[in-house]
Amino acid sequence: MVTRVLDETTPAECLPTPQTASEFLFPIATPYSIQLDFMQRLFETIEKREFAIFESPTGTGKSLSIICGALTWLKRDGERKARVAPIAADITLTTTADDQRPDWVVAYEKKQKMDASNAVGLDSDDAQQKYSRWVANTRRREAADRKKRMMASRRAAPTDMSKKRKTEEDGNDSDDEMMVVEAYYSGDEEDTQQKSGSKLDDDGEVQYSTAVRKLLERRAGNRPLYDSSDDDNSDNDNSGDSAVPPKEPSVTKIIYASRTHSQLQQFINEIKRTQFASKDKVKCVTLGSRMQLCVNDRARQGAQSVHAINERCLEMQTAGSKKSARCGYLPLQHTPMLDFKDATGSTIMDIEELAMEGRRRCTCPYYGARASINGAQVVALPYNTLLSRSARQAMGISLTGNVVIIDEAHNLVDTILAIHSIALDWRTVRALLEMVQMYFTKYWRRLKGSNVTYIRQTIALLKALNKFMQSTTTDSNTRVVSVNEFLTLAHADHINVYKIDRYLRESKLGRKLNMFSDRLGQNGSAVTTKRPTTAVRETVAGPAPATAVAAFEAFMECLGKPDRTGSRLVIRTIPSKGSGTEVELKYLQLDPSEAFGEICAEARAVVLAGGTMKPANDVVEQLLPRRDEPQPTLDSKLDPANARLFAWSHVVDRSHICSVVVGSGPTGTPLRFAHGDQGDATKLREAGLALAALCQVIPGGVVAFFPSYALLDRMYRNWTTAGIVDRIAKRKPVFVESSTSSGDVLELYSARIKAAESTGALLLSVVGGRLSEGINFSDDLGRAVVMVGVPFPSLASPELAERLAYYEGIGGAQSTTSGVIGSMGPRAKELYESLCMRAVNQSIGRAIRHRKDYAAIVFLDARYAEQRISRKLPNWIAGSSASNVSAFGPALAQVSLFFKQDFDIVT
Repeated sequence: MVTRVLDETTPAECLPTPQTASEFLFPIATPYSIQLDFMQRLFETIEKREFAIFESPTGTGKSLSIICGALTWLKRDGERKARVAPIAADITLTTTADDQRPDWVVAYEKKQKMDASNAVGLDSDDAQQKYSRWVANTRRREAADRKKRMMASRRAAPTDMSKKRKTEEDGNDSDDEMMVVEAYYSGDEEDTQQKSGSKLDDDGEVQYSTAVRKLLERRAGNRPLYDSSDDDNSDNDNSGDSAVPPKEPSVTKIIYASRTHSQLQQFINEIKRTQFASKDKVKCVTLGSRMQLCVNDRARQGAQSVHAINERCLEMQTAGSKKSARCGYLPLQHTPMLDFKDATGSTIMDIEELAMEGRRRCTCPYYGARASINGAQVVALPYNTLLSRSARQAMGISLTGNVVIIDEAHNLVDTILAIHSIALDWRTVRALLEMVQMYFTKYWRRLKGSNVTYIRQTIALLKALNKFMQSTTTDSNTRVVSVNEFLTLAHADHINVYKIDRYLRESKLGRKLNMFSDRLGQNGSAVTTKRPTTAVRETVAGPAPATAVAAFEAFMECLGKPDRTGSRLVIRTIPSKGSGTEVELKYLQLDPSEAFGEICAEARAVVLAGGTMKPANDVVEQLLPRRDEPQPTLDSKLDPANARLFAWSHVVDRSHICSVVVGSGPTGTPLRFAHGDQGDATKLREAGLALAALCQVIPGGVVAFFPSYALLDRMYRNWTTAGIVDRIAKRKPVFVESSTSSGDVLELYSARIKAAESTGALLLSVVGGRLSEGINFSDDLGRAVVMVGVPFPSLASPELAERLAYYEGIGGAQSTTSGVIGSMGPRAKELYESLCMRAVNQSIGRAIRHRKDYAAIVFLDARYAEQRISRKLPNWIAGSSASNVSAFGPALAQVSLFFKQDFDIVT
């Protein structure tokens, strides 16, 4: 028998790149040339296991290119596995005569070879057969059980009312027992090395070995039926007859992430247009939070945050809950959930359709979607779920061997830093302290194991935080310190925050505190305490407890890793929600490479895609920082030198884009709105006169973006006083975005544009505001985008100052940010400009949304002509009809001439 050793680099096993649109099953006969090139480069990136950034402007069919490129690779990879499977069964390892390795070592290496080559071997077939056998047996057994219960219910005697009353009387005791945290037995890793089953720690508490703790945890009750901690069945070795489900084998999949659920919905709808949905029947599932997918009205009632819904959901699953309080959408049998999985596997559904299917089947769509992950070939999910390791683990998402595509990735770094940063104010700390004290006062006699010790330590830590924040209230200075420095300042350095963090995560104390606070809110007299303060009453009202507990748990998770690279803690005074001021503690994570590196290392390939990814160099350097010394074992995807960048021009003809930088206004006053110029009334008025003149020659809608709401308000008041707003309104009504609301303004603006015989309208908005991203100003909604000033972020922000200093330090230099851009190091200055221009590119990308569209891009600030700024504009702007600075007269004439073209002729 001929045998061979599988090698993933074998040329015969490499997939050739498709050369035509039909090979990609593209639904349009004649795609744009950039679409075909996009699909080919994407196919190659996945096949070669690379990290790449793809920039394709909005309107170029990016979503469809992603779908066809990625799913074509997935389909051909499946065909390759089918061809390789027979070979995988015959894998042999080269051994020598004196090889003394045990058989299990050889078998393990064989399995590793199979996994590395992505071969579908006999083990995978056995796992699938075992799972299928379990599904069939479970359906058959549960159908028989339902029939027996139905027969028994018909013969059942009338209910004994005395027993019913007794049950109701005992209900309060049962609910009270649910709020007692389960026995917690902590133990250090060295415990497993002890021959005895337990020992005493420094506090005199019993420290059980890992094996004993697992046994105790298994015996503990009141665990949510669908809690993720129960989902690990990897050690089960049942034959398919057991009621405990074996783990469903996971197939190779495309994991697609985007910012919003509307973008995910658009992606799912694009898949439905292709043969992958109609012919190949690709299995696709969309993941969301309980806020989007929970269909239990009792759980959603009054819940204003996802934390509140999460806690109510888990409470309604707890084994000690009354039957009437349990969630009716979580069946105790497996069959309804299996039926839901079959439905999602046969029909592609977006998030709204999943929720409707759950209501129709009376089955929870949140857990139904989670149960469908392993068998799905495409998983669509929001940013936050993908970028947080704890969220991925809770949802049961494995990235190993799968393809990760992150769309709308222009703000990926900012999103990672935001997810791993957390703020905690004094009101939250004070309320939590009171809540934990009340809980401990009531239940301390019932607590088992190490619970008493750890809750006391939690109270001690909260007291230290409360005292420190109270004493710092009068200090108006903002301080930035390390985690260890902060613990010393708060006199909490003697407390083991790592153990408290682990205790909060493993004991689920936060869940019990939420249940306890809900009880207080329903019946304040049920609990008596020596400290009935206003803080407690404020905490137990509404959804605040769940949010407060979640914030504290997240904050403790950060404090529990004091040595994490790039971690800082900001201590500052903020306005209180009532009156006066209060102290806020904000943990900053300045290094996104730790979180992103995990994704890159686990996944087969990682692709960042977006309409405006430029500038991208700093993104690569932040996500994949260079190492001081070469590491031979480093995954090639983690090496910045191997990162690939693909950027395509727009599909519109160059004659459909007019860009001009205006360096001076109608009266010759220079247009430059640096921070020191924003109080100059003459320059503010000059910008208004320029905008008024532009509105006279531009048809349709004009959208003007300002660096901040403060500057927008200042300019608008100046223009109103000077009569400029009235002058503009004679031709185009003026609509102004506020910092609190934008929906109504956008609707009014759109209605005016679409009105009969409309001469257009002017919309004043802010870069980074609600209207600068994700809004489609196509055709007459955006015939011109006017950028007033350059939106550099404020250096007064301690978060930004620390981020710039840290980024400068990555390059080996030291940087201080004194609030003046000239004092920055070269790397910090580059990042500062990139943050600004990435926001600018997002704003100007609101116009030009399809091939026949046309628009003018006008920059009312001379700095846009500087090489350091202009080189970071999108390629389709840099190559348009104008890019040099102009006086206002020639610029106005150029814009006027541009709109006199006949745009009906598409070249």
